[in-house]
Amino acid sequence: MVQAQIYDVQGQLQFSQGELEAALESWQRSEAAYKQAGDVQRQMLSRIHQVQVFRAKGLYRRVLLTLQELQAFLQDQPDSIAKVQTLQWLGDAFRTNGNLAEAEDILRRSLALAAELNLPEQVAAAQLSLGNLEQSRFVVAFDQRQGRAALDHANAALQAYRAAAAMNTAAIAAQARLNTLALLTSPTIAQWTSALQFYPSVEVSLSQLPPGRPAIYGHVKLADSLITLKQNTQTQTPPWQDIEALLLTAQAQAEDLGDMRSHSFVLGTLGKLYEQRAHWRSAEQFSRQALALSQALRADDISYRWQWQLGRIFKAQGYTQGAIGAYKQAFDSLRTLRNDLVAANPDVRFSFRESVEPVYRDLVDLLLTPVDGTIAHHKAHQSRISQTNLEQARTVMEALRIAELENFFQAACVETTVNIDQAVDQGDPTAAVVYSILLDDRLEVILKLPRQPALVHYASPVPQATLGNTLVQLRRNLQRGSLQGLTEVQTNGQTLYQWLLQPAVEQGYLSPETIKTLLFVLDGPLRLVPMAALHDGRDFLLRTYAMSLMLGLELRDPQPLPEPDDLSVLAAGLTTPPSEEANNYVPLPNVNVELDRIQAAGFSGTFIRDGAFTKATLQRDLMQDDYTIVHLATHGQFSGSRDSTYILAADGRVNIDELGRVFRRHQQSPEDRLELLILSACKTAEGDDRSALGIAGAAVQAGASSTIATLWSVDDEASVYFTETLYQHLGQPGVSRAEALRRAQVALFDRYGGRPRFWAPYVLVGSWR
Repeated sequence: MVQAQIYDVQGQLQFSQGELEAALESWQRSEAAYKQAGDVQRQMLSRIHQVQVFRAKGLYRRVLLTLQELQAFLQDQPDSIAKVQTLQWLGDAFRTNGNLAEAEDILRRSLALAAELNLPEQVAAAQLSLGNLEQSRFVVAFDQRQGRAALDHANAALQAYRAAAAMNTAAIAAQARLNTLALLTSPTIAQWTSALQFYPSVEVSLSQLPPGRPAIYGHVKLADSLITLKQNTQTQTPPWQDIEALLLTAQAQAEDLGDMRSHSFVLGTLGKLYEQRAHWRSAEQFSRQALALSQALRADDISYRWQWQLGRIFKAQGYTQGAIGAYKQAFDSLRTLRNDLVAANPDVRFSFRESVEPVYRDLVDLLLTPVDGTIAHHKAHQSRISQTNLEQARTVMEALRIAELENFFQAACVETTVNIDQAVDQGDPTAAVVYSILLDDRLEVILKLPRQPALVHYASPVPQATLGNTLVQLRRNLQRGSLQGLTEVQTNGQTLYQWLLQPAVEQGYLSPETIKTLLFVLDGPLRLVPMAALHDGRDFLLRTYAMSLMLGLELRDPQPLPEPDDLSVLAAGLTTPPSEEANNYVPLPNVNVELDRIQAAGFSGTFIRDGAFTKATLQRDLMQDDYTIVHLATHGQFSGSRDSTYILAADGRVNIDELGRVFRRHQQSPEDRLELLILSACKTAEGDDRSALGIAGAAVQAGASSTIATLWSVDDEASVYFTETLYQHLGQPGVSRAEALRRAQVALFDRYGGRPRFWAPYVLVGSWR
């Protein structure tokens, strides 16, 4: 037992000095010694100490797996500090992975148990973790443009941080105050006056910490917040020299510890400080030193930051080629991360748009900027960008879209796919790919035409804010139930058409005689509106082309639907939402009529109605046959957040993970795969331009080649007519799913006098054939 305690203390000393590998080895030895002595509680504490090492090294997947093992082991053990600690860190790990509801449940259990056992330090730690959870929810809500909810979560985070700081545990109090300042100085909160008043208390907290990793990272985080504060205000407080002094103190401590990871953060933040002051030589010098350390550690989650920083430094000085080179290195580092990106630094996971996405967009901006710096406005046939740069720009944006999907799933999206260019060239010579890229000052479009090796390129110089306002107005007017908004729809739709498509149409690239289907790869808020609502000045795009939305350049091999006699349908409908959702959703009285119309169209299959529509029943019936089409007539919501993506069954919400389990059937052969998932009564989260990720997520979890869904809630009676017409056209030989959807929408247009609320919300995502 004495030897185990020696190993334990030795590990704590080594960890405080930044000797991570040595600390891990000591704690592994103490775990083995405690196990041999039969001391289960101390054995588990030694295992928990090892988790500290994994966290410090950025091995967040290892953290989650180890904590899950510990939780399973401790479940039947008496309540103890080990159980409290495990629950708290497990909650942190779930938060990092985006499972926010589970994280809150676990963290509240940890808090309650810590209070019951009278463990003030663990109470403070749980409060700190709950504050971090609310901050994560704030980021998600802000991304979804849920302003009121975002503010509520921010206030809840600040309240939890105050509670943690009040416990007077030095390290936790310092971290709580640091997190408070980081939240106050985030661009989305921007409480600059409060931040100016608050930051001295953070300095006081940091001064009470002994030299070590917490103190080093605390100084770095404080400096980073103060740099942001000075970036966004004209204040002279604090002076730049004071921020520099913070970092020099941290640098000395990192050098004394010999901790390369924290040292890299210190040097990189010094580079950032000099970048803000336009001291380019020092900025480059410190950024390169930081990069050398992170590369020696093979820490790509840090390296990409300093490569990105060097790119900004070169760009600011007009060194375009040097900037492109540095950005490409950052891009390569992010691609190396791939599956680990979403489980990398938790700060990356919940600040994707701030800390990852700009790397891709800045690189694309450089690749698509002509040498003379001018934009090729409406000159689709005279692009001054090389084909190499156009290909690279699409490749970079494709990697961003994959990163978005993996950020959504918290896992790598690995599936056999084909390139959309190849699918168009070899499978459908009447389809063209419209690839859009939103940059700060313009909308870029790269057009892929069938069997044409050269890409067509043009740009419309429109600020993002202007484009965003037009899209918001268009979506709002589309959802109006009367004809009063039709003029505004046509005006907004024509403006968007002029930016996105008119240059190509004017040059004859999209002649309806040769191009029948447009495949849109849309960027950002362009996903908020249906492309069918674009207007060419004479009519809606719906009248001219069939359309499908693509999430990127790769997709499941698009095959035509089987012959009508070979189509089989599983259809499920829910008239009345479960009781717990009664306040959120109205009944759908025509759902059973909708299912009747599918049967009347002559499709064989299985039909599940109302109370029988449970998760278990759906899963059972999916196991019994290989269906071509699954049709779900029920409420639901799609969002860029996993927690807000679900459908309703009679026994409650089916979230995105449960949907995957429900649809997990026998391994599908290419001949028996699910071709089409139809979600006829769902909606996308209001204002969330990543809602398409939720639709795509449903398709991926269901194993479907494509999905037909609605961007907003539709009229129940109109949905019946849409379904009837859609299946009539799906049952016709040689009619693609995109063309069947177009014809059904045209029928709705004619039936409801052109009111877009009825015909516009339907979109096809994925295979168009």
